[in-house]
Amino acid sequence: ANSFSAEDMSDSKRCFEADKIKGNPKYLTYDDDRIIGQKAPELSNMEWLTDVKEYPKPEKGDIVVLFVWAQFQKACYPKIVLYSTLAEFYKKKAVTVIGVSTDPDTSYAKKWIEDPKKKYSTAFPTKFAITFDKDKKIKEYLSREMRAPLNVPHTFVIKDDKIVWHQQHSELGATAPTHMAIMEDQLELLLAGKDIKKVNGPAPKNEDEDEDEDEEEDDDDDE
Repeated sequence: ANSFSAEDMSDSKRCFEADKIKGNPKYLTYDDDRIIGQKAPELSNMEWLTDVKEYPKPEKGDIVVLFVWAQFQKACYPKIVLYSTLAEFYKKKAVTVIGVSTDPDTSYAKKWIEDPKKKYSTAFPTKFAITFDKDKKIKEYLSREMRAPLNVPHTFVIKDDKIVWHQQHSELGATAPTHMAIMEDQLELLLAGKDIKKVNGPAPKNEDEDEDEDEEEDDDDDE
């Protein structure tokens, strides 16, 4: 088991500090998350909306933080601040932050990026590259692998073409970086060549799943 913890990093080296707001358990990353360990989505044919013209080709060991968002979803706005902070903090290390817009068309994200009235850029500065999921291939792939609808915002950490960490944090604002601190711990482990640490145990079963299993057992008994 990894002995690394947030306490191993001094305050001057940390990007985020976990606070006392624990957030909704619905958005925790459990150790048996279905998408962890799956192949990363294909990103090379995306339509880039910022000054990046092609997908950066990570070398072995490099890390990509894929932030899937939408301009029409206001829950994403404070996450722009968090991921801009993350991108700036790790820009000299082997970590690339990429935002994938899942908006209906490019006009939504372009309105955010170009922002002539400075409605967004002042309050929510964007410090990472943004691309557009024009054929919805990213959203469809991730939804299929998660076996659940991809409601934004979600984040997928990729290393060596595998998804190694997944975080949904729809209810967390810029003042509640608890899950970002956990993600930072995971990034530090990955940069050190170690495996991510398991932090939340297996996902709890809900009552509906228990009832379904009981019904299946009853059917077997009838046979």
